[in-house]
Amino acid sequence: MSTSSLSFAWASLAVSIAMGSFAQITLKHTTNRLSVVEQRYRAIPWLLLWGILFAGAMVFWIIALRRLDISIAYPLMSLGYVVVTGLAAILLREHVTKWRWIAVGLITCGAAMVAGSV
Repeated sequence: MSTSSLSFAWASLAVSIAMGSFAQITLKHTTNRLSVVEQRYRAIPWLLLWGILFAGAMVFWIIALRRLDISIAYPLMSLGYVVVTGLAAILLREHVTKWRWIAVGLITCGAAMVAGSV
């Protein structure tokens, strides 16, 4: 396998994680809007954006799986939990407790261990 092909697979995995994470934040934002009757019509573009992001994440996931072992790629998908937690704190202004940040740190350590085994 060529180096450029492998690099593209890793980049595809990163894009899949990023798009999937933003899709989750978009879905949460959509559900928040749907819960307020006056804002339901404003949720439609957010729901469409969620669908596009989710579909894009799946396309890039498939591209990544063509070249990477699933035993490596799938555990690294857990980095999505890290990204979603950070985005939720920043964009949705969710309160993330110290214990959740510790858990996010443990997930990051686990992903680093998987990536380091490559």
